[in-house]
Amino acid sequence: MDAAAWTPWAEVALQVPLAYARRGQTLAQAALAGAKRFVELRHYPARDVVDTRHATRAYYHAHDGATRWGPDQPPEHGHFHLFWDDPQPGTHVHLVALALDTRGQPLHWFTTNRWVTAGRWEPAAALIDRLPTFALHTRGRLAPLARWLTAMVHLFSDDLAALLQARDAALAPYTRHQRLEAVLEDRRIDILSHCSASLPARLQRLGLT
Repeated sequence: MDAAAWTPWAEVALQVPLAYARRGQTLAQAALAGAKRFVELRHYPARDVVDTRHATRAYYHAHDGATRWGPDQPPEHGHFHLFWDDPQPGTHVHLVALALDTRGQPLHWFTTNRWVTAGRWEPAAALIDRLPTFALHTRGRLAPLARWLTAMVHLFSDDLAALLQARDAALAPYTRHQRLEAVLEDRRIDILSHCSASLPARLQRLGLT
């Protein structure tokens, strides 16, 4: 895909944070959906962002304090979890999570073991096949944020494909000695793979800067 094909996604990814900044907000503050306090483990918004047309959902939260991704990395403020919703009510499939730093800038993409978000498990190949159709739309104050998340998924689609493959590769050694179902519920195994979510670096790699 040539650089021009990425341009619409890049424009959304750049313009949405700029629009929030003009109103004195970061992406992280916008993700709290007007809440006055940021409480660990609580979903923001309370009922998630749900797109029934595209069968997707997302929420923002944090846990275990400010997570650090390495000695030279800034601390995490919180992260989005992105899902596919299955046709059957109450079921979902975790796609990926996106961490923001304390300035509200994208920090890392990461994948988790199934117990972290519950739901149904799909192998990497099935999720990668669905990546090109990912869309998250909503109305109201979080509509720009939903557009931004959609743009980020598409801009980083190659990285996310590799990330999902790394997720399954990380599980493989455990499944030699245990059933997959047991491994997916093992509380000692949480984050399975992660990679940078630096937008400037990604745009440079795509030839858009």
